[in-house]
Amino acid sequence: MKIKVMKSEILEAAIPSVGFASNKNTIASTEGILLNTVSDKECELTAYDLEKGMKTTVTCIVEESGAGIINCQRFIQIVKAMPDGLLTIEINESNLKAKISAGTSEFELYALSASDFPDLPELRGDRGFKIRQDALRAIIQKTQFAIAVNSVKPELNGLDLKVEDGVLSAVSCDGSRLSVVTETEPMESVGTSELAFDVIIPGKSVSELMRFISDSDKEMEIYVARKHIIFFVGRFVLFTRRIDAQYIDYDRFIPKAPKIFVTLDTADLLSALERALLVTEERRQGQIPSPVICTVKEGQLTIASSSVTGRVNDVISVHHEGEDIEIGFNCRFLYDAIKVCDCERIKLCLTSPLMSMTVEEAGENPSKFLLLILPVRLNG
Repeated sequence: MKIKVMKSEILEAAIPSVGFASNKNTIASTEGILLNTVSDKECELTAYDLEKGMKTTVTCIVEESGAGIINCQRFIQIVKAMPDGLLTIEINESNLKAKISAGTSEFELYALSASDFPDLPELRGDRGFKIRQDALRAIIQKTQFAIAVNSVKPELNGLDLKVEDGVLSAVSCDGSRLSVVTETEPMESVGTSELAFDVIIPGKSVSELMRFISDSDKEMEIYVARKHIIFFVGRFVLFTRRIDAQYIDYDRFIPKAPKIFVTLDTADLLSALERALLVTEERRQGQIPSPVICTVKEGQLTIASSSVTGRVNDVISVHHEGEDIEIGFNCRFLYDAIKVCDCERIKLCLTSPLMSMTVEEAGENPSKFLLLILPVRLNG
């Protein structure tokens, strides 16, 4: 294989592959990027770690057709170090050596046979839909923080994405926090007359997907296959294995009859929690983080905490309905939840110091999101 390609174009195509190449040193081919000429003007780049993968093409001059695998990290480091302009990339399929050159600069490194690359799943599901990139990005931004990591319940390690009756919803829960977001953004069915899906996307794949989705109104396509989910985002095709499980019945965790309501400016609460983090996250080895204590009384919300390094106390004016209450939270968990609220004012709904607090947008219009945070028990 021998191609000539502009440095900027090959980097634009190759850099995103880092998140899809394995770094566990188990199967050498999954640590690499597969380069494969598909026409006299295009070369295909593929990375796949057996769980998630990426495929794209780059425009180039193909002097010799062929294919080969080059270590992904090493390939990108070398290309970055080369002079700007036209690069020549060669892979000798007989002695499995790759050569990258530009002007008087030349690198040589070992390659692997294209036949060693793992088989890819079928990259076209029988059901799918189109959605604006900014709509999907907004949903993920409000739910990604609550995806569990290494939970014993596999479904909690992913994002539950559901389409039903023209409404797209996403749910995440890590055991301490819950985020439920709905979106009525118009969606167009592809490949089936029925627009109904319910899939769980692994958290690691969600993180990589967010690197590709923009805030633009450009459309992207999502296809659902038996074991995989495929995303078509511009020139890139992303695919990931589904989490084969049924998501938890989260509705039963949401308090149905809260008695205390606190309405306040989102920015005021966020600023107070940022200051509290300076205290709660300073701790000696072996100690757990200090809780942030929220006290609602006489139209004021007091945010307070103390640790080995000092104390913090903030007072915010709020609109308060119901009894006074003192409740504690993990400050980081509460901060991460409030941070995703993109509205000016929010409503905190509480029942007791030992029951979950829910957060929603304040106002008459139904909220498109619902956040739930578990409290921590306060000593004394």
